Amino acid sequence: REAPPSHVALAPRVSRAWADPARRSRKSHATVGWTDARRDAGRVVRFIRLAESDLVTGVLARPQGSRETRPGRRTMTHKSTTLCVLALLSCILRAGVAHGSRPAGVPPPAHLDRADLRFAFGSCSRHDKPQSVWGAVRAVAPDAFVWLGDVIYADGKVNGTRAYGGNERHRAAFETQLEHPEYAALARETKIVGTWDDHDFGFNNAGAEWEEKPFAKQVFLDFLGVPADSPRRERAGVYAHHTFRNLGRDKNRSARLILLDTRFHQRLERGELLGEDQWRWLERALGVPGSRRVGTTSADDAPSHAPSGSDGASREYREPFIESEESDDDPVDVVIIGSSIQVHAETQKLVDGLFEGVESWNEFPNEKKRLLDLVERSRARVVFLSGDVHHAEIIASPPRCALPYELVEITSSGMTHGILDEVPKKHGLRAFVRLLIPAFLPRWLWPDVGGLQRARFIHRNWGEVAIDFGDDDASETDAADDDARASPSPAAKSVAAAKSETKASVAGSIVLNIRGDDGVVKISKRVALSALEGTWAEVDAAAARGEIEHGAAEGRLRDACRTEKDLTRLELLRLPVLAAACLVGQPVIFAFCVWQLVKGTSRAVRKPGKASKRKEA
Repeated sequence: REAPPSHVALAPRVSRAWADPARRSRKSHATVGWTDARRDAGRVVRFIRLAESDLVTGVLARPQGSRETRPGRRTMTHKSTTLCVLALLSCILRAGVAHGSRPAGVPPPAHLDRADLRFAFGSCSRHDKPQSVWGAVRAVAPDAFVWLGDVIYADGKVNGTRAYGGNERHRAAFETQLEHPEYAALARETKIVGTWDDHDFGFNNAGAEWEEKPFAKQVFLDFLGVPADSPRRERAGVYAHHTFRNLGRDKNRSARLILLDTRFHQRLERGELLGEDQWRWLERALGVPGSRRVGTTSADDAPSHAPSGSDGASREYREPFIESEESDDDPVDVVIIGSSIQVHAETQKLVDGLFEGVESWNEFPNEKKRLLDLVERSRARVVFLSGDVHHAEIIASPPRCALPYELVEITSSGMTHGILDEVPKKHGLRAFVRLLIPAFLPRWLWPDVGGLQRARFIHRNWGEVAIDFGDDDASETDAADDDARASPSPAAKSVAAAKSETKASVAGSIVLNIRGDDGVVKISKRVALSALEGTWAEVDAAAARGEIEHGAAEGRLRDACRTEKDLTRLELLRLPVLAAACLVGQPVIFAFCVWQLVKGTSRAVRKPGKASKRKEA
């Protein structure tokens, strides 16, 4: 008999809901995922019933009249209810895992957003593994490629124990990366900048105590092509910023990329991450009112350490003169801050019991608060980049929670390996786990707290930042106001003057994309530049005028602003319990379905002679 349409193409139709923007806007991810799962389950149930009908009506050459059996004997038709229920459970489970987390608003695969400035960035790339992302990175023709740490792995496991490979191996790893043909081609085509993380620093989760950090800094700057006589090599760390001007239609827009060093001064036991020298430098890079220019010092600015001169006598510390930073520390329209570890993941407590050694700014609460306070005081429009965690995601905290405006952070990690590559290959365990876990982790695994239920892509990936100073997303004022509108409040203005002025919105937007190694966009978010503005003083003023319900202090206590510190014990258990249930439940349900199907089929296809003999008897 000709196969009915429901025999084929069961799974592809699941994604049709996501091709309709109107439907995405009407339904939440969970609702659409549940609808898709229920519809798929129904189609599979109909398929099973058709198959059972074929078996019973003679497709398998069962003799006429053989459906009459002795009392009490069950045929395959009696299995219909059991199989339907099992199929329903299995399809709901799999469809919910595979499609319930699929992000909305993802542009078509060939889509390339318009941009006046385009960054590509990534982290966690093993120099000794195949690197399949470089062709896709080159295809978008970025103005710069940004390393966010773990460019190479200078450490590794020997007999199950992690150890540093030594200086020669450390240097050779960077040379191996430079010799990669596709990466070398990218380096010839665009500017390469970056910061480091623990593995290219030398050792897993190493910090200020790492004895080899002077050598590590030397070979890292060699890798980036920093001149040997550059004063940057005297800096206590590899932090730096790069400013891009003459952007936009009228060549009067600008952007700054700030790269932090979270390793050189990190002391977890003291809760220190950046070090005082880097904090003062960051104030100047952000244009915080009252911050001093590079190279200026005072008695109050004396750092905790004082390098010794060649004669052994102590000398006053002066931050090395970096020409590009000294000559251009004026305010800019948008600031991109790159950190090798996540700033606002809010998952530290959730993952501590599942994975070892996961770092984030949440381990340094005072440092994180200081960073967000600096961003707010600077009145800069800021977006964060991060890496380290071997998966990709876009983090968003609602306005008036962490910042007066929406905090946006894009994380890209795992250019050569992801979370699943950490699973041992022994006994085919890694291959088996890959069959169970989809590319997008289900949102519902995480508690419905703050922004924890977000899309997470766990295969090989890299990130893209496209800044467009077009006039599509914000209102423009007269052309005579361009100079005043081009930048946040200048550092020369007092704090009182900055608060009394109303800053005009800058037109344009930032598009954040997570792309796979095939170049296809997996997760995307567009942020209007006008939405990255505001101070806590302005929030309180708006609350006093009755424009919003809560002021700064009360607004941060809303349910939408809950973070991992507000999680209950039951919410902390949600991720491990649901993850275990999914990993165990999928193969168990599938195996049971197959066993029941085989068992019922074997009874339906018994030899015809036996049925005839039973009837004659």
